[in-house]
Amino acid sequence: MKRRKPQTPATVKRIEAPHRWFERMAAFAVIGVMTGLFLVVRADQPPPIPDVGFGATDFRMAAPEAATSARTGRITANVATADALEVLGASPDDAAGAADALRGAAPTRGARLRPGSPFVAYFDESGEEGAPLLTGVSVRINPKTTLSATRREDGTFFASVLSAKTTTALHRISGVIDTNLADAIDAGGGTRAQADTFASLFPEDPELARGGRPGERFDVVIEMIADERGNFLEAGDLVFAAFNGRKSAGSWYRFTPDDSGLPEFFNRNGVAGDEFLNRDPLRGGEISSGFGNRIHPITGDVVLHAGVDFRAPTGTPIRAAGSGLITDMRYGEGYGWFVRIQHERGFETVYAHMSAFAEGLTPGRTVMRGDTIGYVGSTGSSTGAHLHFEVLRNGAYVNPLTLALPTGRDLSGDKALFAAFEAQRGTIDTFRNETLGGQLYAATNSTDRIANATAP
Repeated sequence: MKRRKPQTPATVKRIEAPHRWFERMAAFAVIGVMTGLFLVVRADQPPPIPDVGFGATDFRMAAPEAATSARTGRITANVATADALEVLGASPDDAAGAADALRGAAPTRGARLRPGSPFVAYFDESGEEGAPLLTGVSVRINPKTTLSATRREDGTFFASVLSAKTTTALHRISGVIDTNLADAIDAGGGTRAQADTFASLFPEDPELARGGRPGERFDVVIEMIADERGNFLEAGDLVFAAFNGRKSAGSWYRFTPDDSGLPEFFNRNGVAGDEFLNRDPLRGGEISSGFGNRIHPITGDVVLHAGVDFRAPTGTPIRAAGSGLITDMRYGEGYGWFVRIQHERGFETVYAHMSAFAEGLTPGRTVMRGDTIGYVGSTGSSTGAHLHFEVLRNGAYVNPLTLALPTGRDLSGDKALFAAFEAQRGTIDTFRNETLGGQLYAATNSTDRIANATAP
């Protein structure tokens, strides 16, 4: 057969028939749909994963022996786990089975692939008619934990949690505020949440909560979580804070008394802050409705308004009024999304109408005064974005604004507790004296944090 001589571009004349226009439009529509889908779930390489010494966060360790290929990706929008797996090539049944297994074994109830979460799906490419068979999934929940689902012989999936063996080290950050406090602490290896906690320890200086003033000096010691090889995975708690500013100065040490189990910050003499509950969880929130009887804005009935409403834009951070234990967090009738915290001395606080909870918050977790626990919203019986804040004393509602709150706890009255506090204070002071800002202290021998540690 005689081959046709290929035509050069100069000899080709393009003719645009009417039906070609419709074909082009259809093709563009298909491309648009595919592009939109891959903007939601991208099959690309996840961010670098630290070597934790035992391979728990190395996805290859969780790969089933039958897997012949791995497809990686990151969630870039609020997409269900099963949908993400289907995009990478899993059948609907396999995707649903793996997702259910992961959900059931997740450390936090109802966990899902969060935006930015790296994951790997493993496939056996030798299936019938070349169809790939999903054999396993690995999800990196956080720097310390990997969630893995593996296919059984009967086609079902079982999941397991792999946790890195970690140690705790101390890290010091000190210097002068240049732009703002959060930037300074972040540049030194800390977090903006730790900067918020720092600012909450000096409530007499509202400017510090907004970033402080250039030239003001600060000194912080934080915990850093490291793996067995000394690779740092994430920042832990703030354990020491000192500030020398224009309107405020002092130093605070984090300590957990054995009798309460709740961490607090104490000054050098073992005395906690003046009031152990903050009356304004939004820091400068505008009061839109006070405590007492009022006409309900929705029902029109005269009822007791058992808290104080603070008006603020949706998404404004809500901070714990005091240190305590999360006893409840869910969607409740009227309250919408809410959090309840149990404090010492018979006090409880409630934060309602949230738009979202803070990352990683779960019932049974201890929070510190000033920690972000959620964000302002308008869920439940609400006519606009605001925080409904309640304080209960021995089970009875009290007015947060006029309540006579107890002063800070004084540890010096208990010899055993004060001795334990002095030991921990000595550990922190020794570390500060032996290191410059930004240097690291030797890691401890366990995952326990330095609470109630003995002096070296």
